[in-house]
Amino acid sequence: MTLGAIEAARSLGYDVEVVLAMELDEQIRDVYDANFASTITSLRGDVSKRFNGGLGKPLTFVETRSRKDVGTVDLLIGGPPCQGHSNLNNHTRRRDPRNALYLRMLRAVEVLDPRTVIIENVPGVQHATNHAVSRAVNKLTKLGYGVAAPVVSASSLGVPQQRTRHAIVAVKGVQSISADDFETGPNGKPRTLKWAIGDLEDESSSDLFRSASKLSAENQARARYLLDHDKYDLPNHLRPECHSDKPDHRYKSMYGRLRWEHPAQTITTGFGSPGQGRYLHPSRPRTLTPHEAARIQFFPDWFDFSSAKHRRVLADCIGNAVPPKLAFALVRLALLATRSAALSEEKRALVAL
Repeated sequence: MTLGAIEAARSLGYDVEVVLAMELDEQIRDVYDANFASTITSLRGDVSKRFNGGLGKPLTFVETRSRKDVGTVDLLIGGPPCQGHSNLNNHTRRRDPRNALYLRMLRAVEVLDPRTVIIENVPGVQHATNHAVSRAVNKLTKLGYGVAAPVVSASSLGVPQQRTRHAIVAVKGVQSISADDFETGPNGKPRTLKWAIGDLEDESSSDLFRSASKLSAENQARARYLLDHDKYDLPNHLRPECHSDKPDHRYKSMYGRLRWEHPAQTITTGFGSPGQGRYLHPSRPRTLTPHEAARIQFFPDWFDFSSAKHRRVLADCIGNAVPPKLAFALVRLALLATRSAALSEEKRALVAL
């Protein structure tokens, strides 16, 4: 999100200073720090500890200190953990304790009083049992923000994957924000997997970022079967028992092969496992490499992942990320609304004179 925010600001002639960046996982925080410098370097792990007061309550000691340390905030962005709202989560969906972190964003708004706010999540957040979205919209409106809450298709913005996200875009002092102002991708046509990673087909390297996970013998055989028979969905008799004994199962994308001429399916932390989704390469008997997954997520090649020493860290950094192009569109929408509001204020001031 930070990368997309910086590029959106630059596109409109603004400079960006990252004052505070919070991430619970220390190893992922190391990857972030290798790419972005943040002014505040303490208490950057658990967001619930820095913004620890109840909604609508007086600021705590820590929050008062945070407001002083952070200072004026033009943009507050966040992507609370989405697994608790995801349709891929059949166990704790809608009642996952991580869902409460969505509302911590609202407390951060109360503490920092930012000019603009963007909260990103999966579309399923709209059905959370704690009514996080409606509560957020109502709260932001009462605090004087104009709010839009669109569901956005990343592929329509030029991201080469079928990824749909819900967002709240809020701007202080604006009556309304039109999500129709989103800029679309080139010619409005989805970008393909070939466009994103065609040049990496035979990339050969022993480092974690540029090499695929090692497949089990069974999964290697499945990958070769799809290539040898020019198929994209694995037949039931070659699937694990939990799939093969259910002919009408809904997991057709799992153990599936990607198509060059289509966008990829949503990149998740499981992109290195064929049992996690359609992540087998279109022309090679392997899954996607982290490099390929990062490209599909719209990370530029210069982005530095070298501090990640384990596949798990790479998978979490890449699979849990908001595609920078999506963040770019959301932040640009907010900044344009802010600029429009500033111009309106200037006109009113001139009239008053």
